[in-house]
Amino acid sequence: MKKLALFALSVVATAAMAAGPAPESEIKISGYSEQSAYITNADVSNNAYGADAQAQQNLASNVGDISIKGDSYQSVTVNGGAVTNKAYDHTVAQQNLSSNIGEVEITGTSYQTTVARNSYISNEAWGRDAMAVQNIASNNSCFVCEGTGNPHKK
Repeated sequence: MKKLALFALSVVATAAMAAGPAPESEIKISGYSEQSAYITNADVSNNAYGADAQAQQNLASNVGDISIKGDSYQSVTVNGGAVTNKAYDHTVAQQNLSSNIGEVEITGTSYQTTVARNSYISNEAWGRDAMAVQNIASNNSCFVCEGTGNPHKK
């Protein structure tokens, strides 16, 4: 299998993705929101190594303070590939696939699917204050969980 970080990512309407470990602003979508990621025969890898390593990977996910005034569709399809997220040393690894993390409000219907065929999905955190959070087609308010070594806690 080729170790390529090449994948087709299609985001229709407005997608909400956090670039860093903590959301800096509020995102409001007034209408339909669809997020899709298609990975075929490729690897998507997110790694952080070092003293205060953090690795956060979001595919077709809403993260932070998000408001969607309508229906929300989130879908990740992996066929013959791998999706990995790793953080080592003081570590935090958080991986979200077609998930809502944090304070996400959806006034319509929420559809979340993740399909993996002949594929590998992993999330790892090793070390002193290890914390690994993996969300697949789920909702989790743990973006600001209390925990040893968690840089997201308030």
